[in-house]
Amino acid sequence: CHPGVPGRGPRRPLSPRGCPRCPPPEETVTMTVTYAEYQPHVGDQDALKLTVAGAIQETGQVLAKELRVRLHTPELTLTLLGPAVVGQEVSIQVVFQNPLPEPLSGASLRMEGAGIACPKPVSL
Repeated sequence: CHPGVPGRGPRRPLSPRGCPRCPPPEETVTMTVTYAEYQPHVGDQDALKLTVAGAIQETGQVLAKELRVRLHTPELTLTLLGPAVVGQEVSIQVVFQNPLPEPLSGASLRMEGAGIACPKPVSL
C-alpha cells in the first residue's frame, strides 16, 4: 500500500496484515449441505434456497446473503426401437440414471403426443 504522495514511503510501518488503509484479505469458508439435510425440503421444485448469515462481534452488525440453487434433473434419452409406420405400434426406449442415493419409489413416466388421447403412465 502506498500513501499516494510521490517520493514518500508509507507513513506507518506495515503490520503483518498489510497497510492500515488497505482492505483486509478475503477469507474463504466451505460449508457442506448433505442430501439427507435438504432432501425433505426439495419436493417438486427441484430448487433450494440457501441463506448464510453472520454477525460481526465488534459492531453488532448482522450480514445475510441468499442463494437460489437449481438442482439438475436427470437427462432422459429416447430411442425409437423400430420403424415408425403409419397404423402400427411404435416402441420407444427411455433411459435415465437415478441421481439419488436411494431407489425411486412412486415414480412414473407418461408419454404424450399427437393422437394419444389418454396417455397411460408406466410405473417404475
